[in-house]
Amino acid sequence: MGEWLSIGILVIVMGLLISGKARIDLVGLLALVLVGLFHLVPTSQLFSGFSSYAAIILAEMFVLGEALKRSGATDIMATWFETIGKKGEGPLLNALMLIPPIPSTFISDVGLMSIFLPTMVRIRQHLKVSLHRLLMPLVVAIALGGLLSMIGSAGNIIGNATLAQSHYPPISLFAITPLGVILVLAGFLFMKWWGVRRLPEGDPTTEFLTDYQEVKNYMSEIKVSPESPLVGQRLKDVAYLRQHHITVVRIFRVTGPAITPGAQDQLMANDRLLVQGDVQAIVDLTPDDGLEVLGAEHATVRLRNEHIRVVEAMVPQRSVLVHHTLRETDFRARYGPTVLAVLRQGVTRMRALPELMIESGDVLLVMGSDDAIGRLQMSDDLIVFSNHEKSQESRSKHSATIAAGVVLGVLLVAAFNFLAIQVAAAAGIGILILTRILTLDRAYRAIDWRIITLVGGITPLSLALTRTGVTAGLSHLLLHLVGVYGPYAVLVVFFWLAAILTQVISNVAAALVLAPLAITVASTNHWSPYPLIVTMIVALSAAPITPLANKVFIMAMDPGGYRYHDFFRIGLPLTIVMFGLTLLIAPLLFPFSSHILAI
Repeated sequence: MGEWLSIGILVIVMGLLISGKARIDLVGLLALVLVGLFHLVPTSQLFSGFSSYAAIILAEMFVLGEALKRSGATDIMATWFETIGKKGEGPLLNALMLIPPIPSTFISDVGLMSIFLPTMVRIRQHLKVSLHRLLMPLVVAIALGGLLSMIGSAGNIIGNATLAQSHYPPISLFAITPLGVILVLAGFLFMKWWGVRRLPEGDPTTEFLTDYQEVKNYMSEIKVSPESPLVGQRLKDVAYLRQHHITVVRIFRVTGPAITPGAQDQLMANDRLLVQGDVQAIVDLTPDDGLEVLGAEHATVRLRNEHIRVVEAMVPQRSVLVHHTLRETDFRARYGPTVLAVLRQGVTRMRALPELMIESGDVLLVMGSDDAIGRLQMSDDLIVFSNHEKSQESRSKHSATIAAGVVLGVLLVAAFNFLAIQVAAAAGIGILILTRILTLDRAYRAIDWRIITLVGGITPLSLALTRTGVTAGLSHLLLHLVGVYGPYAVLVVFFWLAAILTQVISNVAAALVLAPLAITVASTNHWSPYPLIVTMIVALSAAPITPLANKVFIMAMDPGGYRYHDFFRIGLPLTIVMFGLTLLIAPLLFPFSSHILAI
């Protein structure tokens, strides 16, 4: 009975993750509740995932990466790109493939992409090079960089955690580095000689929303006449504006400064409103409506004279805007600028924006004063693409040096086995907080609690699958089908299982499902589990067959103008290259006949 219950919960969890209709943390909590409800694991082990090696290391890596960002250490790399970019597209493409893998070893992929993406926009505008050619090499390099150490990605951490849980010594911090270096170099050569040449040149002047002429055509200036019945009314109560989805971007008063309006602001006689919306609805305004249309040319003059900028901003996965409407988050009151349009999967949306549910990866076209855009750049909820440098808090080279030194110290202490990696990282975080490089509040906010919750929730499901014999049954089935052909045949199956699973569910969930199976298959046949675990790790990071394989691929979709076929056309051959090299090298570095036994 327990076996079928475990399988049923696994099917439900996998179905929800594949559908993408439920948050991953809710899926993790559902798995935990169902496992506990049916007593598939002892209560003492039900919450063990939250204190597991994987959850602790993941949380610590989020914090260390945030310290590098906040201290300005990572900005130095962004500056390198801008310097190299001045030398031309060729040197820049080389740098895009060779520099990002290094910080990707200990900074989350999404965090690293949020640093480099605005830099790529500035470089694109300087070189007149299409983002279509820049972002694909960048995201591939970031993904492959996770293979340079055993803390480089969630899959690596979970693979090691599963080994420890099964009483095998974890893979040492840099034991995977030789394989990772080979794969990074292979990815560099592949993209340089084959991949980039398969990408269209693109037109840097028409990419995503930067040429917002269509939006300008929907902007105009209107005047509230002295005898207008709207005088004294709150904006939220002006029926015509609400019914025709016309947004008031700015109010210019006869006296006093221009204001960014809120729903409660009252109209006054002779107010001039900068509005955006359906052009026909604006043109159809008549004196009977109490509003006089002044025209689009007035709007253009206003934008120039008032130092109002229009910029693009991407919504990252961890933004509070995700799965909420602009109205629910009170966007204009919270951040200052006004959203003029939303780009999603190549489609620009400009109507009924307050009611549009915002999704991760959306690119918002926002308008605001220089000060408002500067404040927006400081927010963690949006990644602003702008020609202007980010107006940040004062950050000295001293802070960057301390942060980089602490992270390097953590890695060295762990590499030489002076301290366990989780203890070394905790000590490093303590130093960063004591030196005020990072505050406790910022450290807590840096952790992606959705991933931690997914790990904590699915860990008891993995235990249940093992306790009820499901994992053993799958192991025997796999060995019956391909085991007769030897361990290399099993290695092939594991690579492609992981590569396919990571296209449809998160790499965290895929690792939590596959790692126990790998260990069971190996122990059943008296093989070392390390080559199977390493092969799974590589497949989770080095299979960009679809943009769903990694969050940074999704982040590159709209800015780079990519479609699914772009990833398939480049990602499938690259995955085959990674597969061939892994099949050759992984068993040499981690032999099947290793004498390391469970302890």
